[in-house]
Amino acid sequence: MDAKNGLVNFALFVFLLAFSFVFSIDGLAGANVTYGVLALLGFIVCLAGSLFTGFLSHRDGEALAVWYFAYSVVVGIILVWYLTRCGTAFGWW
Repeated sequence: MDAKNGLVNFALFVFLLAFSFVFSIDGLAGANVTYGVLALLGFIVCLAGSLFTGFLSHRDGEALAVWYFAYSVVVGIILVWYLTRCGTAFGWW
């Protein structure tokens, strides 16, 4: 993957994370299950896609791999936050 393609892919992941975060806030505040499921799917796609692209970039020796791995850590933290908020909202703990 060349640098321009990697940057566009990274920008799309950031855009998807922003939409997923907005959907998660709206899903938790308004008790809208559809938005909550869309947010969960968005977070999972962001996490899996960034890890996959990071491993491919690391295999090819690209410097952008560090950014993908850092992004996956941020998405993982937000995903854990979202899952704990969902657990609290559903009364699981």
